[in-house]
This record gives sequence, structure tokens and C-alpha cells, in this order.
Amino acid sequence: MEWTYDKIAKWFDGYFEDVCKYQGSLETVPNLKKYFSDEMELTMYTAPSSPPAVSMSRDELLISFVHPGLQEDIAPEHFAIDVKKMIVAVQFKIRFTDKPTSTKWPPVQASAHYHLTVDGNRDLKIAKIYYWTETLPEDLFDFWARHRDKAFRHVALSYIHSKS
Repeated sequence: MEWTYDKIAKWFDGYFEDVCKYQGSLETVPNLKKYFSDEMELTMYTAPSSPPAVSMSRDELLISFVHPGLQEDIAPEHFAIDVKKMIVAVQFKIRFTDKPTSTKWPPVQASAHYHLTVDGNRDLKIAKIYYWTETLPEDLFDFWARHRDKAFRHVALSYIHSKS
């Protein structure tokens, strides 16, 4: 398949729809794995501990998508697609909502450069991401960590009890 501007834009629309739909739950996050190459690298320039930049593997990125009960809505606002170099720059808005309490944090702006590759099946994959975001409120990261820890505690206890 020839990857054109329109096909790449449509692929990214599907990617962002799926990120909004599947992030959060430990059971659904694996649906996002198909978008990334095995060796995918993310460099986050504005993480809570930045500077310096924080690097993540594909698996670490997928783990960061786990935060049950905390909805992360990502709305792309602008795409710049370089078909020749297979790089897509995206500016988007992110809004977090605590589903149980309906608490909403103010939206923040973010941008990312996605370096793409085509695998042996001619499927598009994200190989690298360079990511920047507005500073997020500290309480949001605490909230996120609590939700993620709760999900992983459930998995660990299920595993431990299955060995009894």
C-alpha cells in the first residue's frame, strides 16, 4: 500500500480515537499495542520530572496508559504530515476527567512528532515519538499514580492467589 497524506491522516484519526477509547483500563490498553513498532521509543520533554527528558519504551508507554477511572481525552487540532520523511507533527488538546467523581481538570495543550515506519505487512507503525506538553497539575499525577497502582495491585493479587 502506498502511504499518502490522506491515508496517514485517516490512520492517525483512528489512532487518537482508539487511544481515547482504550486507555485507562488494564484490560483494554493492549488494544493500543498494534500502533507501535516493537522498538518504539518515546522521549517526553515535559514530564513531571523534567528536565531532563524522560525516555520510554513501547511497553512503558502502554503501562502509562493504565489508569482506570481516569479518562484522558486527546483531541488533535492540527496535523503536519511529511509523507517523504514519514514524520507527523500533531498539536492536540488533552483533558482529564475522574470518572467516579466527574472531576475535570482544565484542558492542556500538547504536541508530538511521530516518526513512522512500515512493517513487513506494509502496516504503519509509530517508531519514535518526541512529546511536549504544558505543565500538568501535580495533583493530577498523584491521582494518575493511585489509579494505575490500584490496577496493578489487582493483577498482582490475582496472580499471587492463583498460585495458592
